[in-house]
Amino acid sequence: MTNNISLKELRFLLEEAEEEIGRKSEKILYELYWKIGFLLRDCTEEKLKLVSKELSVVFQVEPEMFTTAHRFYKENPIKKKIQLEKR
Repeated sequence: MTNNISLKELRFLLEEAEEEIGRKSEKILYELYWKIGFLLRDCTEEKLKLVSKELSVVFQVEPEMFTTAHRFYKENPIKKKIQLEKR
């Protein structure tokens, strides 16, 4: 390799960066789904379908993003644990 660059070291650095990006991206997505789900928490299933369609047009994303976020918030075990602790 030119200039004594170590392929092993470069590979390690690149793989480490990819892992860190993956962890941060995953955390950001979890937080996003949680926050969107929180905003949609009071929607019934029927209303959620309508709202998801409208929001998907406004934000140019798939409507499933909103239904998934709603489900994520409603079914999240951490939320259930907190609710049980409040009793």
